[in-house]
Amino acid sequence: MNLGGNIFSSMVSESSEPDYSTDIQKTLLTIKGDSAKIEGKLTISKSIEIDCEIHGEIVVDGQLIIQQSGYVNADVKTIDATVNGVYEGNMEATGNVQITQNGKVNGNIKTDSLIIEKGGVFSGNVTRISNVAYEKKNELESEIEKELEVIEEVKYKEEKAEEIKVEEPGEAAEEKDEDTLEL
Repeated sequence: MNLGGNIFSSMVSESSEPDYSTDIQKTLLTIKGDSAKIEGKLTISKSIEIDCEIHGEIVVDGQLIIQQSGYVNADVKTIDATVNGVYEGNMEATGNVQITQNGKVNGNIKTDSLIIEKGGVFSGNVTRISNVAYEKKNELESEIEKELEVIEEVKYKEEKAEEIKVEEPGEAAEEKDEDTLEL
């Protein structure tokens, strides 16, 4: 399910006309309903505010807000996330993740910025995105160093092989005659 448009509700300016002149909107999509339940994969082009139950996978190119009565059990990739309700699953957020005083999170989070307000509950593991990239970079550098060592070893062996060239007997005698001084 791809929800990139104005399917449920969207923010509008103070006039009755939508304001398309600004690209910055707090929330593009709001899903509400005490008994509403959504299952599947959601791909959101901007931001989403959830005030119902969602299971599955969510990809958001903006901000994810889980309201106080919202419950999300999904793997999430987003830029920013605010949890006022309940979240369970694995989340990767390139921006900020905030767990408010009413928020409850049970799962793993990859982010460089995690804020847990007093009263907020978090149970799981946190991994810094920059550390993951740093570890991958170190692994790659280590592999490159190993390859360079092999290349250097091959070059060394080739150089030694050239030094140990077998000399022809005639050449060796001529060189010896030139070095000797006769009286």
